[in-house]
Amino acid sequence: MNERGSSSLLPFEKVFTLEESGLLKEILFKGSEVLERWGYDYIKLPAFEHYEVLKDALGEKARRALVFQDTMGGNLLALRSDFTTQTLRSVGFLKHYRFPVRVYYFGTVFSAEEDSYEKVQIGIELLGAPTGEADAEVIVALYSVLKEIGLRDVKVSLGNVKVVKGLLERVDPSERERVRKAFLEKDITFLREILKDDELSLLPLCQGGEEVLNILDRLGMEEVREELTLVGEILHREGVDYVYDLSEVRDFPYYTGIVFEFFHPNIGLPLGGGGRYDNLPKVYGENFPATGGTLYVDRLLAVAPKIRTREGIFIVDKSKDGLGFRVSSLLRAKGYRVGKELVSRHERHSLEYAFEEGYQKAVIIYDERDVKVYSSPVEGITLSLKEFLELF
Repeated sequence: MNERGSSSLLPFEKVFTLEESGLLKEILFKGSEVLERWGYDYIKLPAFEHYEVLKDALGEKARRALVFQDTMGGNLLALRSDFTTQTLRSVGFLKHYRFPVRVYYFGTVFSAEEDSYEKVQIGIELLGAPTGEADAEVIVALYSVLKEIGLRDVKVSLGNVKVVKGLLERVDPSERERVRKAFLEKDITFLREILKDDELSLLPLCQGGEEVLNILDRLGMEEVREELTLVGEILHREGVDYVYDLSEVRDFPYYTGIVFEFFHPNIGLPLGGGGRYDNLPKVYGENFPATGGTLYVDRLLAVAPKIRTREGIFIVDKSKDGLGFRVSSLLRAKGYRVGKELVSRHERHSLEYAFEEGYQKAVIIYDERDVKVYSSPVEGITLSLKEFLELF
């Protein structure tokens, strides 16, 4: 170990490469553009909140929060582990708002997960709208973000937590948590043993189109069927590929109705998810319906198309009167990405560096009559400075 401490990564630490960082930025940038076109306003959320309030909102999941002592007030605080709870808390402090409230956010959530304590997310919340149309809007808006960043073959798993909650009410209270976990883990053997019903025990495997909703009639869940049918019809109309999943169980305890997740064939974990949480605002002293969803940007990095080679110009100034600096400023003013050589080295090495870094062109400026423009480390033409600037 050196004087600055260990240079090795912590077990829960994630360092992004420059390529990953660029793709992450692109996802957040394009995602923000799409969500604003849907009428959502950006909200900057606090990085921490009172741990006791978080426990009321998240239940057992609050145990994963990263907690610290407030040295000024003595209270237990938690780093932000969920954007939805922070949105509700923050909206309560707004002086003026009218329903429905549409907000989006992006940034890092912190929790003691197995692989990393930090996760990057972008998501939306739609507050004050009680209808299935609002649930569908959230799904389609986030689906539009995935399309905008170039993802194809995304499928939505659409469910309703009222199905499993309704079945749990028919089970002995001492077995309910085990049954809920069995639905989450698709443990058919245990469900068959407890439910004593072959059809219901196979519910975790029951995914598909409208035909899978027929079992809801048998269970007396006509209202749930209507909710799922309405959202499904809107998704179909908007070109969203989806399947019904009647055994949908979410990790977060606050969902009350429609829930959804996004999946891609090249990754086994969901790319995002969300749903309706009409009771959660009461934890923060509010009483209104709410729905929302989030995309897990860290996972998107594994399947999103790579960023195109950076389009830009690399300037190597060999002039005696600082022409390179002035040319760089002119090109930047026109909107081009321009890097300038700052290291004293052979021209060949400057050219190699430029194209390895993804610049589209490299330019060596000797004087106003002699400017060499390269499209590769070995292919270049000679122009005057005036002729070169006319290219742009």
